[in-house]
Amino acid sequence: MPIYEYKCEDCDDIFEIFFKTYLSNKTPKCISCESLKVKKIISSVSFNSKSKSTGSYFSDSSNIGKHVEQSFSKHGLQMPDSVKKSIDNARKGKMPKGLDI
Repeated sequence: MPIYEYKCEDCDDIFEIFFKTYLSNKTPKCISCESLKVKKIISSVSFNSKSKSTGSYFSDSSNIGKHVEQSFSKHGLQMPDSVKKSIDNARKGKMPKGLDI
């Protein structure tokens, strides 16, 4: 499931949107001011195609975002507060706005 970061050209808010597939044609809009004037920005990513995780791994809410947190740490990067907030909310059962599933 790809996650894209955007910056609103009207209010300068930076936010991420989760898509079900990279082929999604969903038009992003700012989650703060609902402007359609948003620009995709480059963000750090990590990809592991040899994952041995099972569905039960992700059913434990403490594992939500664990790979993202580890990837930021491994690469010596500061995780944006918006990503931390999204992970914490997901662990509490509140999925982020814009989740396309």
